[in-house]
Amino acid sequence: MKVCSVQSEGDIDQLIELISKSAQKALLQIAKSTECRNGLQALWSIKFTPIGCDPLDSESPLNLIEQLNQTFTYLASVKALRLLLQLHPELAPYKVNLGTSPGSDIESGLNEGLAAEVFAAVNTSNNRKLAKDIAKVHKTSARLKYVFFMCPGYEVGRQPKLERDGVQVWSVGEAL
Repeated sequence: MKVCSVQSEGDIDQLIELISKSAQKALLQIAKSTECRNGLQALWSIKFTPIGCDPLDSESPLNLIEQLNQTFTYLASVKALRLLLQLHPELAPYKVNLGTSPGSDIESGLNEGLAAEVFAAVNTSNNRKLAKDIAKVHKTSARLKYVFFMCPGYEVGRQPKLERDGVQVWSVGEAL
């Protein structure tokens, strides 16, 4: 289910439910794996053993660091989808490419198209992620081009100071 179609708020709610279920399972696994261990053993377990799970499939083991990275990117995508359904309801359904699926993170082929990249990071300049995503979306043939991000310190909304090359940049806020 790394590629899905989102037409409505109900579809978004289903994604959030899956992500929440996996987060809850990981929390229980963390508690179990860190019992009666020293700090280095606990950190080893968190980084290298599959105490986490796929954010969309709580039965699929994954190391916790990967789960953290994927979880917040997926949550940022969900929040971006909510905004897109408000801004462009006529472009639904949206194709959502989660994980390493090819193409833009969010796409619509309707009405000359929409392409969006989404990321979650500590700040917008980490690994030049914002610049790389703007460049990627700019190269698409879509009429509407967006980059959405989740970073601490940014209010929900458009970030015109970060925009360039005809790509709109939006913060989706810090938390669900």
